[in-house]
Amino acid sequence: MEQCDGCLFTTHRQLKKGSFMNLGGVVQSMETWRKLASINMKPKIAYQILKYVKLVTADFNIVEEQRVALIRELAEEKDGEIKIEAETPEWNEYVRRFNEILAVESELELLDVDFEVVIDALGDTEEVVSVSDLAILEPFFKNSDAG
Repeated sequence: MEQCDGCLFTTHRQLKKGSFMNLGGVVQSMETWRKLASINMKPKIAYQILKYVKLVTADFNIVEEQRVALIRELAEEKDGEIKIEAETPEWNEYVRRFNEILAVESELELLDVDFEVVIDALGDTEEVVSVSDLAILEPFFKNSDAG
């Protein structure tokens, strides 16, 4: 394992065989997990989802902390704002290093709930869940075609 250049992770890991998700996938899924967590379900499935959303949120927060740290390190303060101008060497460095962070393997394990049970639980609600939402969530479940 090599040291992750410029990030707080102690090591930089590539996805290994058997791993299912990198931090970029977790970040992309966060809004959908929040949406799922806001839908009323039976208590047992709701509690399982709640516990998993806490784990997803922890990974998301790690990435967000890293993103903010990178901006603070590489950005300039102008008129009280901290920002990185696009198409500058600092921007290119930010993009490179942030992509390294997103490529780090998530330590999440697949949620041991049948994805169809979750879909059935959603059938009891008036909430609308899109095909796109389901496609984003499906890889996180052990008992799904994607997992």
